[in-house]
Amino acid sequence: MQKTIRSLLSTLVLSVVLSGPGVAQDQAEVRIGTDGGYLPWTSTTPSGELTGFEIDLAKQVCDRMKRSCRFTAQPWEGQIPALEQGKYDILVGGIAITPERQKRLAFTQSYANLPINFAAAKASGLNGKANWQDLKSALAGKTIGVQSGTQSQKFVDNELKGEVTVRLYDNQDSLNLDLLAGRVDAAVAGRSPWIALTRTPQGEPIEILSPNIDFEQFNYLGVGVGGLMRKDAEDLRKAWDTALCDLKASGELKSISEKWFGFDVSTKPDTKLCGV
Repeated sequence: MQKTIRSLLSTLVLSVVLSGPGVAQDQAEVRIGTDGGYLPWTSTTPSGELTGFEIDLAKQVCDRMKRSCRFTAQPWEGQIPALEQGKYDILVGGIAITPERQKRLAFTQSYANLPINFAAAKASGLNGKANWQDLKSALAGKTIGVQSGTQSQKFVDNELKGEVTVRLYDNQDSLNLDLLAGRVDAAVAGRSPWIALTRTPQGEPIEILSPNIDFEQFNYLGVGVGGLMRKDAEDLRKAWDTALCDLKASGELKSISEKWFGFDVSTKPDTKLCGV
């Protein structure tokens, strides 16, 4: 009788161990939050399907982790609170890796990097400036559009405070519409949305202004783009980074980048994580 009880208890303990948090996490669906309106990073088709560079990238990562992944579109302003509340496991969508964000949350290794640029109508006469100080002088007194909660807004707040009128937008699409309609004199965002806009027929009157606003000159803008997650999701972060190492080494990340941007925006493997 005692042996039977001990046997049952052993079986029960084994069952608990095998179905514990570690195993459940390996099998659980990864919930991914994104903006869905920041082409070519992420975008939403007319049928409601999410697409873009980071959607393709995340699908490849999930495939290598052998995990199912579910994508949800939500405006950027609410994404980090939703992540912290447990609605998502990771956020993607052109999110800059910055020391400020790293205090509260964790990032995967960087997988892409692009500068920030201003854009304006070709007829504005704002293009062709040799450096940031020249462009800053030309922008004085203008109305500038920028998506709220982004690194681009941080740049405007730091570098143009009191010198321009700022209009904030919930998403890139709304910002594009006002730029095209002339309701702002210029707009600022990561370079990629301007590439996407200027390649469309309606975006033909718009041009990307020089110079590039690079991360080396303004280091508070971050060191590239990565996936954002909670600090308690260490197992998921390690698995995601391992998959990114593989994607970089195989050249698949470069291929996805060239598909969506027309050139390679991928960053080199993190030597500490990838062992190269």
